[in-house]
Amino acid sequence: MYILDTSSHTKEELVRFLSKELDKNPILMLTGPQGGGKTTLAIKLLSENVGAYFEGRGRAAQPVVLIRKDLVEKMKGELYEKRRLPIDGDDGPVYVDVSVFDQIRLLVENIFDVMELGEPELIKQISLLTKKMDVVPKAIELVASDEELVKRRLARHLDAKERLSTLIEKEKQYGIESNLWGIQGAKITDIINREGVTDYDEDQISRTIKDFDRIIPTKDMTLADCIKKMIEISNNENNESGFLVEHSDDGDKIISDLVVGKGANSLIGVTLLEIYVGFRQNRSLYRAYKHAKEGKLEVIHSYTPQLQELEYNANPWNPPLTIEIPILSTADIAASERFDIMVSVIKPDGSVESSSKKRTEELEEIIEGFVWDEDSPEDI
Repeated sequence: MYILDTSSHTKEELVRFLSKELDKNPILMLTGPQGGGKTTLAIKLLSENVGAYFEGRGRAAQPVVLIRKDLVEKMKGELYEKRRLPIDGDDGPVYVDVSVFDQIRLLVENIFDVMELGEPELIKQISLLTKKMDVVPKAIELVASDEELVKRRLARHLDAKERLSTLIEKEKQYGIESNLWGIQGAKITDIINREGVTDYDEDQISRTIKDFDRIIPTKDMTLADCIKKMIEISNNENNESGFLVEHSDDGDKIISDLVVGKGANSLIGVTLLEIYVGFRQNRSLYRAYKHAKEGKLEVIHSYTPQLQELEYNANPWNPPLTIEIPILSTADIAASERFDIMVSVIKPDGSVESSSKKRTEELEEIIEGFVWDEDSPEDI
């Protein structure tokens, strides 16, 4: 796969290069980590030469598929299969014609969003499909330096509405078909008529710093300092807070700011990971995503009773709330498997639980160093 470092070129240079690639290759697939520039550059590439823009809507590193207009017309005229519908008519089973173009759209949405099989599987399946038409997709991986990726992710909400508005305008101007509903920080208001752009609602996860109430730099803070500050926030504000730690052969290192969630819908762990680390789909037995860091990642976040109770009651299989809710929620346990990370949760009183028993003991030792009177949490 061709790799393009977007931090080494201007946007204008990148658009010129990718435009030439699209002229030579009727299907262009852009892959890479969040912040690599896939969506931004794809929107800039849209012109009378482009017939379709498809993008995975999964939460991490969505691939972009651009199809040239001449190939879109050819694909629509090529029958992929007669697909039986789960209904019967008066004359028996009902079938619908599925074109190669329809199947491409389904592949993007099913492989990446529903089954979460990742970029390699998507590239493979699209290549198998287009091989019958003597078309070979060109896949280009867009990368950038770690510093540049984090910088872009922190700022991606600032021009989200502008980028999305440009997409809609170009769709109508050039007759481009697209499946995009929104990007981090903004969404299309009317997805049927492809009209209007707005911010995420207050109760939606934008996966940007808009999900945070504030960010506290951790540059001069130790692990104990961060934990102490988290407990202070829990007791004084009843808000969730958290940060990331990387465990490697070189020791443990705090690799994110300490962020404070906004309300009950912050999903701090996921947003932290997407901004400060970045994930790619990498399906294994349990794990769906894999990070680019060398060591083991850990999300440390505070326990806020209201959030935990909300998450507990949202699960219809849980019995009525007559017992104390576990510190480590089912969502935390699922995240540790899904992202192949450690998750550690700390209550306002200093109680701690981690997906790693050893880590629980290590954090308990740290917290014992600043035990406070239960009635006076402000004395931390």
